[in-house]
Amino acid sequence: MRAEQYQRQLDAVTDYIYAHLDDDLSLDRLADVSGFSPYHWHRIYRAVRGETAAQTVRRLRLERAAAMLAQNAWPLERIARRAGFTSTDAFSRAFQRAYDRTPGRFRSDRAGGPNGTGGSRRPAVIPDAESPTPYPVRVEERSEYRLAVAEHRGAYMDIGWAFARVVDRMGARKPRVAIYEDDPGIVPEAALRAAAGVVVGPEAEVPEDLETRVVPAGRYAVMRYTGPYSSMHAAYLWLYGQWLPTSGHEPRNHPVVEEYLTDPATTPPAQAVTDILLPLC
Repeated sequence: MRAEQYQRQLDAVTDYIYAHLDDDLSLDRLADVSGFSPYHWHRIYRAVRGETAAQTVRRLRLERAAAMLAQNAWPLERIARRAGFTSTDAFSRAFQRAYDRTPGRFRSDRAGGPNGTGGSRRPAVIPDAESPTPYPVRVEERSEYRLAVAEHRGAYMDIGWAFARVVDRMGARKPRVAIYEDDPGIVPEAALRAAAGVVVGPEAEVPEDLETRVVPAGRYAVMRYTGPYSSMHAAYLWLYGQWLPTSGHEPRNHPVVEEYLTDPATTPPAQAVTDILLPLC
């Protein structure tokens, strides 16, 4: 898939939002509009646009509200409702954060950009293919492999307890792998889903209090990340926002996998090595 196609698909989401500002714009519906895998479209959108889809909805509704303030005499309560707010106080606070003035001051000044909005429907475009490459990426075909896992719910940085549970039962020498189901930029922290596991053979016995998962065979973009887990967010933004749109590849409908190549018990955080596997079509 070319970068231009990624841009068209992201523009389609923005255009759909703009045309349906009065509707219930669920993330599932926007995923359908985007044409990307539901597992990955949020990360692509946020990495390229610099904001989440929910933030785009809020921004465009506020831009429309600014135009209404500048162009007509609608009561503030009506404009606030059209912008998706249940109270004028909440609307006024959000508007002042966005425009550095109250709705009343904005209306009296008739300030802003074209049509009084002072904004942009498309805040970012896909970066040039010649952008620096801070993380090495290789595309390779992978064979299927099996995991013994403990399910984890909550902040991804707290997944260590799940790994400890698996290691206690399966041994510390097996390669550690995690599957991350959700984008932490979209899903509330308490609802994040992941699985912490170790690689096991196809016939290996797994204790009843653990589960088995399979990392499917197929093509993967494998990005090598070196550094503390707490700083991995920047690597993900680069992978989804710069590498993927210019790579000619499209993500497959399967969650991201992380393979941990060093032992956190014996390796300083700055030297920890992780392969981030993005499934490709």
